[in-house]
Amino acid sequence: MTEKGVMRAALCARYGDAAAVAMQEVPRPVPGAGEVLVRIQASTLDSADRRIRALDMPPGFGPMARLAFGFRRPRQPIFGTTLAGTVEAIGPGVTRFQPGEAVVASTGAAQGCHAEYRVISERKAIVAKPEALGFEAAAAVIFGGMTARFFLEEKAQVTKGQSVLVIGAGGAVGIAAVQFARAAGARVTACCSSGKANWVLAQGADAVIDYRAAGWPEAHHAAFDMVIDTVGAVPARQAARLAREGGTLVVVSASLRDLLALPTLKARTGRVVVGGMVPDHPEGLARVMAHAEARRLRPAIGARFPLERIAEAHALIDAGHKAGSIVITMGPADLSAPS
Repeated sequence: MTEKGVMRAALCARYGDAAAVAMQEVPRPVPGAGEVLVRIQASTLDSADRRIRALDMPPGFGPMARLAFGFRRPRQPIFGTTLAGTVEAIGPGVTRFQPGEAVVASTGAAQGCHAEYRVISERKAIVAKPEALGFEAAAAVIFGGMTARFFLEEKAQVTKGQSVLVIGAGGAVGIAAVQFARAAGARVTACCSSGKANWVLAQGADAVIDYRAAGWPEAHHAAFDMVIDTVGAVPARQAARLAREGGTLVVVSASLRDLLALPTLKARTGRVVVGGMVPDHPEGLARVMAHAEARRLRPAIGARFPLERIAEAHALIDAGHKAGSIVITMGPADLSAPS
């Protein structure tokens, strides 16, 4: 138990390996005007958290990452961009939420969710948690769901009958992309390691390509209507040519060089190219929760760790064994609803 006015949190005081993350007691935040204090039940440890902790960015982004996140050490030492919990208290002027209400939120670059409490403005990406989803299940669909929904539903508009390739299909974003494309009626091929093949097939993929197999990616030239690269493992120009002439390349992650070249890639390859930043807004999060409630998007939880063992979760990602979402729990077992 923590004393009144303090909370447990996982802090990263330096850039480095998993051992850089340690538990501490820190002051519990107090909601100000227009703010909501959430008692967190579950969060997730995502690829973005590992990238910041290890300062392991796509090529070309290293110097900018230090400017954005802190030159010598993380400016925000509490990582975590997702939460599911209950409203503990509200500040003056809050009208959307009341104490005791179950909510989910995405804090984006502001992070701060690997803790027992988090304050967030009611104008940010915070919405009611569907009753049909438990806290862990709700937390597990936020990061991947918001990214995949934005690119596939808003930007690329995947449709029934399309053939879709998802590169990096074993991660949280990749699994969500597989599920969104399958729910839209597309035929989905997942590209991942052979060890995750059964995992992604169970999530809705129709076929799997092992990215270590001989002939990848050259053997699949112009084989798909849409290619979604969630990890930036294939140079953008090469990934574009996996789509047929006039097809679509969706770039979720890429090197700085590739991102700068995206505006001219369509002219050079004859493919439609979709990229951009995923906005953190309540409307997008509400759409993700609606998809999850309707089972078009399902939680794919590869591992669970209590907050005090979060360094082990970081080590799991470093070892390359992450599949789907890693859920971080703050309290007792989630009994609020089935997942």
